Amino acid sequence: MQTNEGIDLARRALDLMEEHKVAPTPQNYAVWVAYVSDSIPELSETLQTAVDKGGPIDDELCDELYDRHFTFKRIQDAVLDTGGAMSRELGAVVKTLEAAERDTAAYGEALAGASGQLGDATDTVTFKRMVEGLVSATARMQRRSRELERRLQETSVEVNQLRGNLEKVREEAMTDALTGLANRKRFDESMRKARRDSDLQGDDFCLVLCDIDHFKRFNDTWGHQTGDQIIRFVAACLSRFAKDTHIVARYGGEEFAIVMPKTTVADAAMIAEKIRATVESKRLLRKSTNEDLGHITVSMGVSQHISGEAVEGLIERADTNLYKSKQTGRNRVTVDSAEDDTGVAAA
Repeated sequence: MQTNEGIDLARRALDLMEEHKVAPTPQNYAVWVAYVSDSIPELSETLQTAVDKGGPIDDELCDELYDRHFTFKRIQDAVLDTGGAMSRELGAVVKTLEAAERDTAAYGEALAGASGQLGDATDTVTFKRMVEGLVSATARMQRRSRELERRLQETSVEVNQLRGNLEKVREEAMTDALTGLANRKRFDESMRKARRDSDLQGDDFCLVLCDIDHFKRFNDTWGHQTGDQIIRFVAACLSRFAKDTHIVARYGGEEFAIVMPKTTVADAAMIAEKIRATVESKRLLRKSTNEDLGHITVSMGVSQHISGEAVEGLIERADTNLYKSKQTGRNRVTVDSAEDDTGVAAA
């Protein structure tokens, strides 16, 4: 790409971001440069559809496009690099083993030759020469064995490091960058696993969905950085009360989820209520100015897995309960049955 062309793409991307009220973050910039250059057709098509609808482009769409197209490419590159390094390491080991095999064969021939000569050795000089040959061959074999052992140890360390790198990349791919919670991909995997385990073992399995009330109003009033502060605060509250066996995830935008294997609906509702009450009890200050943001509240929906039910069914029921919480005043928890509603009316 020529310099002038690159500058032109950058200007077009920034102009469009300003036009559509997109925050000028590095991630958003990468998405919009890819859009104006049409370097990722699928991304361009998705974003063009949103542009055609008019109005501002929400942060959730930009985050999703970045995670889908740029995070995946980075992971793919890391996997390819690590695979290449492992291949080179194992290739070196194979060569070392081949050399050791040749040395072993040579040592065997030396021993066989010495055995054949032993009966013919009638004088001290011949016998001494034969022994010296065996000592020399044994010494070479010992050196080769030590070299092979050293090389194998080095390779073991290197492969373990590469495996660690892959695990780190995998963990990053499953983690939401803003909150440190599980991302949507890990949420999906956790839901499938929890459903399988529940159906096979007959254990209870619940899902909690949580949404920050009036989040758009906070975002529009105080800006995206303050919005991010609120999202991190709510994420911390969810993590505080979730059990070690639970998976707390950022489900999308200002919405969160807790996957709760081996948890009854009563326990799930109790945990959800603790989270709701804790969020409501805190008054937040804007970090940059110490301005009082007031109270934040959340609405929550809780559902229990029914044996044989698809993951989508459980999510839909929890989402319906979340919607009921929103419709009946917000700042409340709604569970599958009306009598288990532990919600409180918004203050």
